[in-house]
Amino acid sequence: MVDPNSSIPPLIPSHIPRDHPVVTREYSLFTLSIDDMINCIANWLDDQVDGATIYGPSRFGKSNAVDHWLQNLLSERHGGYVPMVIWSHIDSGGQSSVGRFYAHLLDASKHEMAKAAKSPLDRQHMLIERWIWMAHQGGGKFLVLVIDEAQSMTQREWIWMVELHSTLEKEQIRLCVISIASLQFYDEPLGMALSGGAHVAARFMLESRQFHGIRTVEDLNYVLSGYDDATEWPPGSGISFTAGLAPDAWAEGFRMGDQAESLMYAMTASLGESYKGPIDFPMKTVTQVSRNILLRIAGGANWSEVTKREAWLQVVSQSSHKALMAVVSAGAHNRVRAKQ
Repeated sequence: MVDPNSSIPPLIPSHIPRDHPVVTREYSLFTLSIDDMINCIANWLDDQVDGATIYGPSRFGKSNAVDHWLQNLLSERHGGYVPMVIWSHIDSGGQSSVGRFYAHLLDASKHEMAKAAKSPLDRQHMLIERWIWMAHQGGGKFLVLVIDEAQSMTQREWIWMVELHSTLEKEQIRLCVISIASLQFYDEPLGMALSGGAHVAARFMLESRQFHGIRTVEDLNYVLSGYDDATEWPPGSGISFTAGLAPDAWAEGFRMGDQAESLMYAMTASLGESYKGPIDFPMKTVTQVSRNILLRIAGGANWSEVTKREAWLQVVSQSSHKALMAVVSAGAHNRVRAKQ
């Protein structure tokens, strides 16, 4: 028989609103890698490249950067609105048709007729008109297309993209295609060229930049400090996530930023001595375990106890961190072998 008095209390305390961003996990912490990504893409736009790639392991925060930060920060850097279409590519299993391809792009472009029954040619014309209009709305003659999960793009889809790119060039509209892809995309330009798509690789894949995760204690301190001074709930209150969830601990001097060294130790130690991969940690681990610690403190746990190194190590060990890092390590070894 299970003793009800020995049951583990729920992670989310009853007094915490269920719409709090930490509860719903609907929040984004700014990272130095996001800053590097923004600056890199901004430089590509300044240089008027036709296409380029941001690549890195899964769960490192690439899509988060695209969804929450890219357009606003690029517009700030550019000094004005940057017209942008963000398309999260869905693997069609090789069954994609040109009509469906245009329909997906129309939907990503928020065209009101995206789901209307139209011929592929009509959809292409609608898409071109939409993109020309968007480019002019930006006050210039260029448009940025961001393809998230670009590693699942087929060669046929890339060829259709070349056609769109060429059509816009004739209309004097410059299209910059930014691919956001997983690590296996790293060798895609060579593979594309060898399989007969050299014109695709030459147009969209000559420039690339790796998206990193957390590599140093300083990186981690920067991210965790966001809970203390770069977040707010409720909106307009001026109260950070740390201060709002753990007011007593906050008053006693608890800050998430101060936990960087302990969390870095835990993420490294949990891998074991046999781990030979890079020290490049996913944001998924950081947000998952930080959320766990914050909510436990919010529930009344002694903050000085749950933030000891051993406590951080236990939480990290119970997460998917080790399995995810095994994938990262395998990807890194494959890249090394490909270069040899």
